Amino acid sequence: MKRILTVAALWLASAEVAAADCAAARSIWGDVKDSSSAQVFEEYLSVFGDCAIYSGLARERLAVLGNVPPSAPISAPEPDPEPAVADNDEGQLSDWEVFEIENACMRAAIAPLHVEDYMGRAWDDIVTEEALAACAPVMDLDDPDPEAMAAYGRALMKAEDYKEAADVSLAAAMLGSGLGANNLGVLYEDGNGVPQDYGDALLYYTIAADYGSPFGHINVGDLYRDGKGVSVDAELAIEAYEASGALGYGPAFERIGDLYRDGDIVPQSSSKAIYAYSSAHELGEYACGNKIAYIYETGQGDQPQNESEAFSWYLDVLLKGVTEEWATYRAGRMMLDGRGVEADEEKARNWFALGAHGGHAPSQRELGRLLHRWGEIDEAETWLRQAADQNDEDAQALLAIWF
Repeated sequence: MKRILTVAALWLASAEVAAADCAAARSIWGDVKDSSSAQVFEEYLSVFGDCAIYSGLARERLAVLGNVPPSAPISAPEPDPEPAVADNDEGQLSDWEVFEIENACMRAAIAPLHVEDYMGRAWDDIVTEEALAACAPVMDLDDPDPEAMAAYGRALMKAEDYKEAADVSLAAAMLGSGLGANNLGVLYEDGNGVPQDYGDALLYYTIAADYGSPFGHINVGDLYRDGKGVSVDAELAIEAYEASGALGYGPAFERIGDLYRDGDIVPQSSSKAIYAYSSAHELGEYACGNKIAYIYETGQGDQPQNESEAFSWYLDVLLKGVTEEWATYRAGRMMLDGRGVEADEEKARNWFALGAHGGHAPSQRELGRLLHRWGEIDEAETWLRQAADQNDEDAQALLAIWF
């Protein structure tokens, strides 16, 4: 394993080639990377041997050609009543023991949508100490799975051990891991463990995308959206987001919806925003339904106002178990006023209460106002004071009048 990391470090040092110098190599790589012909990669090297990144990938493909591709997902061995045990005296691990080590790491830290049969862990759900303990043994294996290595790199990033994360992620990327390449892109973008360099970030994100990482695609999109190291390019950003979304990553479609809703770098179009938000919603980004609801409620841009449709979306999101305080406040106002739904003060109270308990000042104020009208004076004052403490001027005015 130390040899892999040493080679990876040398490869990293040689990768200081400008991204522009590898543009043609990157373009052609997309056409040849899945070839099973050694001659194809030899010819590729004869043309693009000066591009350190992609020539390194081509040499790696030549090295593994004829074997299981390094980017292949881990598959569990066929069940065996008596798992094979090493029959030597050197402590060699059985296939089952290797699988158990890699499997534990993948379950602890692999990213969603990167390896078949693994749900993956969202960044916020990684338990750092658990992931480090599960993944560290991977690096002691003779031939570690690149995706398990990338998962370890991700755990190291969560632990803020950025230098080690860069080394491990690079080794994983060299063996074909899109997640490993994406890890490197994040490190270069943020300047953690490596010098901050948006050009290198874009290069590694592109490699990650080439390997089928939805994170790689969305991160390419973010760089073009924000103009980090490149000129702002809405067309390339949306193209990257669509590629990420096509791989099942809902936040990518949400990004597209935000672009069309805001109209900063593309012509504003609420109808296109709704379409994109709907696609994100279908992939489990249920909170996007609240963005759709707000567009319908207010009639933004080219989308006519439709309060009935708006309330349906607010309700749909809540029924899916997602509570956003600003959205429950909007729905409570609609219920109180009878906009798009039959007026019902009791149900409006319930909507306001969801936001109030979440610390949303306008919800606290409206709940207090409603309770005061019902004669529940003490509780009304409690909620109004909580809103006032958050500098809600309407709540402060009501307190001055009533108390």
